Amino acid sequence: MIDVHNFRALALHLGFKADRPKAQNVLHKTYDDDGATIRIDFDNQCIDYPQAQGFKVNRADTCNFSSAENAVVLECVHRLLEKGYKPEHIELEPEWKLGHGGKSGRADILVRD
Repeated sequence: MIDVHNFRALALHLGFKADRPKAQNVLHKTYDDDGATIRIDFDNQCIDYPQAQGFKVNRADTCNFSSAENAVVLECVHRLLEKGYKPEHIELEPEWKLGHGGKSGRADILVRD
């Protein structure tokens, strides 16, 4: 299971690199089509998705190392961007109302066209 101790190994496996040789605690990967960059900060245990390029994050708790699910979301987003999906078409944790009871639903990742 992915946790804070092996999150770096996952990132390296996905092709993330250190920002600078002496700054090993921040890894990044830039995706060719539009220059969108995901950064992973191991000091602050956070994932910075490319919101400047239109990527939408509805809940900040998706952007940390607190849950193994967040590593799965990172890998899915990585694969979508590698396949050429645009950041502005990807949304994390969208919410919506279900029925008349006021309950709500939430998805991990929503991809729009």
